[in-house]
Amino acid sequence: MNETRTPCPSFAELADYWTSDITADDAEQIETHVFDCERCARMLAEADRLRAGIGTLARSGNVHAFVTDDILNRLARDGVRVRSYALGPGESVHCAVWADDDVLVARLRGNFTGVESVDADLRLESGEAWAHTTDIPVPAGATELVMALPAALVRTAPNSPMRLTLRASDASRSEQVVAEYVFDHQGALDRRTSSNDRG
Repeated sequence: MNETRTPCPSFAELADYWTSDITADDAEQIETHVFDCERCARMLAEADRLRAGIGTLARSGNVHAFVTDDILNRLARDGVRVRSYALGPGESVHCAVWADDDVLVARLRGNFTGVESVDADLRLESGEAWAHTTDIPVPAGATELVMALPAALVRTAPNSPMRLTLRASDASRSEQVVAEYVFDHQGALDRRTSSNDRG
């Protein structure tokens, strides 16, 4: 009996399967493979546990990562309140977190040509480090990266500008600054308080 094993699906293909953004034929191929592959079955089971609890994770402040639009769409479908800001290299944006926000998203536009991965360093105006993430993969052809921060964490930040620096972390361009962005953080806001103040 000649048995041919199909190659393991890529992380992107598993992510598409996980978020249901995949054709029925592709889903069937992945399911057939996963049935015979212990490694992929384990990965998919872990992803399914995450999917079941991703809304709860986001609301509890445990989502702090660079994510894909598929993940954001999943959060929205699960009722997670997402506030988004978009900016290009060298730009500054006034931003705040409202009482009913669960996740804040920054769409970081830029020229990522030839960059395979970046480190992200977020610092307060004083220079104090506030958040740091390493080895963020940059998909080929990407024109933006999507950073998600838990609103609960952002509420603890001082009302002060914060500078985010992206540096190439792949060996050929190590430590080269790819882009910088400034978030002029206006603090935590409450709609009830704001409307009462205006009244």
